[in-house]
Amino acid sequence: MATALSRSIARAALLRGRLALVALVALAVASAVAVPRSARGDERDAGPLTEAEDGGALRDAAQPDAADGDDGDASSVARLAPDGAAPDGAAPIGPAPSPPQLPPPTPPAIVPPLAVPPPPGLGDKQRLREDDYARKKEGGYFTGLPLANYDPTTLFGFGGRLYYYFDGERTDPRFAYTPYLHRLIAQVFFSTAGAQDHLLDYDAPLFASSLYRVRATLELEAANAWPYYGTGTSSLAPLSFPGAPGVSFARASDYETAKSRVQPDGTAYTRYNQFILRRPTLQLGVERLFLGGRLRPFLGIGLAYADLHDYTGRDIDATDSGGNAVRAKEATTLLAADCAAHRINGCNGGFDNVLRIALSYDTRDLEPDPNSGIYAELSTEIATKALGSQYDYLRTLLSIRGFYSPIPKLADLVIAVRGLYEVQSASTPFFSQQILPFIDDNHAGLGGLRTLRGYTQNRFVGPVIVLTNYELRWTFTHVRVVHQDFGLMLVPFLDIGRIFDRVAQTTFAGWKRTEGGGFRIAWNQATVIAADLGFSDEDIGLYINFNHIF
Repeated sequence: MATALSRSIARAALLRGRLALVALVALAVASAVAVPRSARGDERDAGPLTEAEDGGALRDAAQPDAADGDDGDASSVARLAPDGAAPDGAAPIGPAPSPPQLPPPTPPAIVPPLAVPPPPGLGDKQRLREDDYARKKEGGYFTGLPLANYDPTTLFGFGGRLYYYFDGERTDPRFAYTPYLHRLIAQVFFSTAGAQDHLLDYDAPLFASSLYRVRATLELEAANAWPYYGTGTSSLAPLSFPGAPGVSFARASDYETAKSRVQPDGTAYTRYNQFILRRPTLQLGVERLFLGGRLRPFLGIGLAYADLHDYTGRDIDATDSGGNAVRAKEATTLLAADCAAHRINGCNGGFDNVLRIALSYDTRDLEPDPNSGIYAELSTEIATKALGSQYDYLRTLLSIRGFYSPIPKLADLVIAVRGLYEVQSASTPFFSQQILPFIDDNHAGLGGLRTLRGYTQNRFVGPVIVLTNYELRWTFTHVRVVHQDFGLMLVPFLDIGRIFDRVAQTTFAGWKRTEGGGFRIAWNQATVIAADLGFSDEDIGLYINFNHIF
């Protein structure tokens, strides 16, 4: 900024000197030669500056101040006696000529994105909307916050997430066509329920000025209370457990209380729907842009290892008949029962490596916070022993997202809709069945922050997963604090989804629904801080995290 200001001041000073020189020459030859109008105005510096950029120096140069006493100022040189005589008794030189008049400068404040031609290969890609383009920061910058999160599954969480963005310069043709040129995320997270989520993530939409997009993610997920409510349509049934035969529970809070009570045999079912999971994951992927930047084939790999343990027979927290906290042995969990009955695959964990193949079509104007456009993707994961996996299975996801601004001149209001349909083979390990393999960010099963807000994480998991989400995103104001732009949003939402055992079972009956509202902050456009409160017929979920759910 300082360098840009220095250049602006220097240009203004040079311009003032040139104007003064033109005025002196005009006075010297005024009695003999008429100065042609076309000879004036060519001395201005090419590429005019705005007043905002030169601090008013350009305005002062075009309209010199007679009070500043500058000997080189055209206004002071041109002062004549009232009768037309030159000062100090000099010979009259005729009527005083008018000082040179320059047309007022009319430079644009910011070069609009439409004036910047798209980079080669991006001719059909959606440009940033002009107000988003004007607010987009240049160069590199950091955002991030300490994490203070609450989720019904992980309970209270603490940590931090740091973002680094490099957007490039406004003169770069890629500036108006990309959310950023490079993005790096670093996260550390722990929760009171023993959950951990540590992350390093890198994304470069036009890597090394090419038409290739590079993605890389290294993540460690760990939880002492990873949820398991069974797989398939059986998980759609009301909450129940063997310690209360014939009884079902409408509310999750009542269910958790009943499970923790000590049984007559001295056991309890506190951890009936939970197991211990440690899973490091490495994902690498490359996309290539076609059709003017709208079509992107994707190829990548995912390497993961699942280390899992069951709670059956372990000492756990429980309550006695008087409501006092005691220790007890965990009764047989749902996971142990399903493994013993061979109803699921993957009870021993192990390597879960996949080949990732996908194709996406993208017309969004701004990826992190779109105003318009669609994003459709078809994504397939193939687990094979050829990649060192202990499992062979196939998973395919079709997803479509749409964004529409109905009244852009009246309000910054966006209607956002997503629909998805996932099918996976029966041999998919149970701990991987909840994965929704989006190109940009894997999500986990129905329930929780990214899918059905208001249900417990992974509440519904099965071979066929169907989901729709509806949001009304209203950015009601923007505020600037210490050169940072914050867009404030209110977001009412509706989530509807269901799982099936087979594609042929797909129906519009028996879907699960949640609704709620959120408050979000778009920090320099690319970092979205979200707080959503969701309500279901079983539970309430408060989710504080980053990014729109789609």
